[in-house]
Amino acid sequence: MEVFTMGERLMIYRKRAKLSKNELAKRAGVSAKTITKYENDEAENPDLDVLSRLASSMGITMDRILFGIESPNKKHEGLIKQ
Repeated sequence: MEVFTMGERLMIYRKRAKLSKNELAKRAGVSAKTITKYENDEAENPDLDVLSRLASSMGITMDRILFGIESPNKKHEGLIKQ
C-alpha cells in the first residue's frame, strides 16, 4: 500500500468539496497556479495561515491535508492507495 502525498490529498479533498481550483484559491488567498503546484507536489507545503484557510474552505482539518488523518494521535486509516 502506498500513502497519498500532501498534494494528492489536497486534490482529493478539493474535489470532494466540489470546489474548482479557482474557487479554492480565492478562498485561501492564493492563486489557482499555486493550488496546481501544491496538488502536483511542485511547491513547498503551504504556510500555516494558508493551510488553515485551505482546510476551512473544504470543511476538514489541517491534519487531513498534511497526514490524511484527523489527528496524528488518533488511530485512523487515512487515505491509502490500493
